[in-house]
Amino acid sequence: MGDEKTFQILREASDNDKRTVVRHSLGFYRALILNGLYTLHDTDPFDVKDPSYFIPALKHCIAVHPILSAAVQDEHTETPRFIRPTSLNLQNHIELVDTALSAEPSSGDDIALITQITKGVHDKLFPQVDQIPPWKIVVVPLPNKPGEPGPQRVYIIFAYSHSHGDGKSGLSFHRTFLQGLKMGESRYDRNYMYLPPASPLLPPLEEACKLPISWSFLFQTFLKTALPDVVQRVLSFQSSGSPNIWTGEPTSYDPSNFRTGSEILIIKKAQLDSILKICREHKVRFTGVFNHLLVSVVDKILPKDTHARTFHGDIVVDLRSLIPAFAPNDMTNSVSALYETSTPSQRRSHMNSTDGLRYSDAFWESARETTARLAECANTLSDQPIGLMPYVGKFRPWLLEKLGKKRDMSYEISNLVVFDPKAGGLSETASNIEPRGWDIERMIFSQPADATGSALSFQLVSMKGGDMVITLNWQLGVLGVPDEEMFVKDILAGIDAALTRICSE
Repeated sequence: MGDEKTFQILREASDNDKRTVVRHSLGFYRALILNGLYTLHDTDPFDVKDPSYFIPALKHCIAVHPILSAAVQDEHTETPRFIRPTSLNLQNHIELVDTALSAEPSSGDDIALITQITKGVHDKLFPQVDQIPPWKIVVVPLPNKPGEPGPQRVYIIFAYSHSHGDGKSGLSFHRTFLQGLKMGESRYDRNYMYLPPASPLLPPLEEACKLPISWSFLFQTFLKTALPDVVQRVLSFQSSGSPNIWTGEPTSYDPSNFRTGSEILIIKKAQLDSILKICREHKVRFTGVFNHLLVSVVDKILPKDTHARTFHGDIVVDLRSLIPAFAPNDMTNSVSALYETSTPSQRRSHMNSTDGLRYSDAFWESARETTARLAECANTLSDQPIGLMPYVGKFRPWLLEKLGKKRDMSYEISNLVVFDPKAGGLSETASNIEPRGWDIERMIFSQPADATGSALSFQLVSMKGGDMVITLNWQLGVLGVPDEEMFVKDILAGIDAALTRICSE
C-alpha cells in the first residue's frame, strides 16, 4: 500500500461488516449486482460508448454516498477497517463492453446478453481493495434494431462488494446515478480524477440500533448447533443439518473453477397485476406465496431418487424502517432473515384434492402464516439472526470450517419489492436545471455464487408500473443434479406455470 498519509481512517469494521469483508477476501462471495436498463429520450449529445460521459453521474453518487469512497484496509485479517483515499481515479470504477462483438444483440435478446455479461462480472474479485473502493459500473450499450430508430438504450451494471451495501443499496445507487445523469455536467466535470468529500461513513448496523437477543433465542440457537441431528429431531427442532433436508452438494470452493450460474424469468406487468390482486384478496403478500410455490416446484423437479424432500430456506428482511440513523436511500447493510421450513406432508395439502389443479385453502393459509411471520420479523429488532454476529468470534475460521459440510439452507429469497426510479426527483440545489431525458425501464437483481450459502438463490425486483424480474442464481457444480442448467430452467418454468395457474383461479 502507498503512503498512509494519503488515506483517511474512517472507522473499524463491525462484526456485521467483517462477515462480508472476510467472505470477499476468501473469494467465497464476490460482486453483488444491480442492473438497470437506462433509456435516453432527448436529442442532447451523449455518447454512451464514451465512458467519460458517465463520470459526472458517478461523482454525484460518490458525493451522496460516502461508502463509495471507502477502501478496505487489512481485508485478510480479523481487524479490517474502512479508509478513504485522498483521490479516486474513476477509470478504476468504469468499464465499457463493446456489444458489437456479441451475437446476442442481433437476435434482439438483450436478456441473454446481459445475463452472460453479468455472470462474468460476478466472478471477479475486486482488486487492491486497500487502495481502490470495491465497486464499479459496467456500461453495456444496446444497438437499436435496424429500421427502428428510438431512444438510446444502455445497461448499467452496478457491481459492488457486499461490504459496501445490501440489495436495496444497489437500488439507491441507481436512483442517485439516474439523478446524476439528468443533471448532466451542471455540477461535475468529466475528469477521471476526483477528490471525494470528507463525509463520515454511516454507523454500522450494531451501532445504529440495539439488536437484543433473548436467552431463549440464544439457547435454542446454540442447542441446535451443539446437539446431534437425531437428538434435535426427537426434540422437534428444525435443523438444517437433518439428512431429510435438501441442500444440494456439500459446500466447496475451488478458486480456479468458482463460477456463477444464472437464469432469469420476467413476469409481465399485466400478469403481475393479476397476481397481486389475487394476493390482496387472500390477504397475503407476494413473497409469502412465492416461498410456497418455489418449494413445491423444486420438489417436483428434483430427480425421483432424491430422498431429501424437506426444504429449509431464508427470506431476507430489511430493517431500515426501524433504524432512525438510516434513511431509505442510504447505502448500508441493514438486512436480517426469516427462516422457513417446508415438509412433504405440508405440501401434500396445498393442492385441491378434487382436481389437483387448484391451490387449496391450506396453501393460502400457509402463505398467510409466512406473510404474518415476515411482517413480525420486519417490525422488530429483537431476536434477529444478524444480532448473533458477536457470538461468531473469528470470522475467517468460522467460514473456512463450513467447507466440505452440508449447507445450512436449501434456498434464499431476496425480494427488493418495487423500485421507483423517480422517487425523490432532483435535489433542491438542482431544481433550476433542465433535466436530461434519462429514465430506467428495467431492474435486475443478481447475487454471485456463494461458497457457503444456500444451494439456490432467488432475487426479485419489480419496476413501479412495470415488470417483475426473478433471477435464480447458484454456484456451478453444487446442485447435485445431472444437468444444472436444465434443472434451473425447469424451476423457473414451473414457477411461471404456477403463477399462471393462480391467475386462472
